[in-house]
Amino acid sequence: MSPDDPAVTAALRAVARDAGLTARVHATRLAGPPGTVALDDAEPVAIASLYKLPLALVWADLVTAGDLAADEPVRLPAASRMPGPTGVAMLLDDVVLTARDVVRLMLAVSDNACGDALLALVGRERVHERLGALGLPATLVRQGSADETRAILRDTGAATWAAAQRALADPDHAAETSQYDPALASAATAADLGRVLRVLWAHRGPPYDLVRDALAHQAWRHRVGSGFPHDDVALLGKTGTLGRLRHEAAVVGFPHEHPVGVVVLTRAARPERYLPGVDAAIGELARIAVGPLRLPDDA
Repeated sequence: MSPDDPAVTAALRAVARDAGLTARVHATRLAGPPGTVALDDAEPVAIASLYKLPLALVWADLVTAGDLAADEPVRLPAASRMPGPTGVAMLLDDVVLTARDVVRLMLAVSDNACGDALLALVGRERVHERLGALGLPATLVRQGSADETRAILRDTGAATWAAAQRALADPDHAAETSQYDPALASAATAADLGRVLRVLWAHRGPPYDLVRDALAHQAWRHRVGSGFPHDDVALLGKTGTLGRLRHEAAVVGFPHEHPVGVVVLTRAARPERYLPGVDAAIGELARIAVGPLRLPDDA
């Protein structure tokens, strides 16, 4: 199949329909001859924790420009950290890390405390200024995980994050939240996030290398990775999850082939927290989109 074969789009739509998903897909060759596969990739979507990917790109850009130091100490006091299930966010005591280690945890285990700390260090205005300069003016990092959590608690009327998650996941009376709305939450299109990957792969230097290496250490392979269950396939990625939203932006590297960036943004019809069929569908969507773009690296 070629990238512009209508059968590719039809196959993507069929997988999404069968899994009960609204899906936005963008796959692009990151080296070699240009090539793209797309499904509704220009529609803005609330991106949950995927905001951490463009934030990391901006950080690398600022370090390269000399505006930030990669080894700058960042203090994460326990009293002001938003709790979370991974990394520093799940710890009990004050923590001091270098900025580059904050970035690594933010990407590898989606550490919410580190995401908030890096956003505070860089600043929202500077994030959007840099994204605009990189050709990504519509990629919006409106808030970090702490502000997102406060909005969800307010929207659901829940007293705790666990109670809010139960409200969002209740199949009988699933709650809605402003954080599903791309006009109110951090947002991007699948095409935007594909461009984030292209920019990141086009730049060389220690800060960009660090971001790519952190993506290679992502702790989860149950979404895009499920479509490529091979030991010799390199997978670098970042997930985003909130209620009905399940996303991933990843780079797939087959041996001796040009790497392919693939972004799959989904909203499930069902609200439950555990929907393994949806995660598997994301892998299948990625597999279908990447297939026509595979090309030997000497081509």
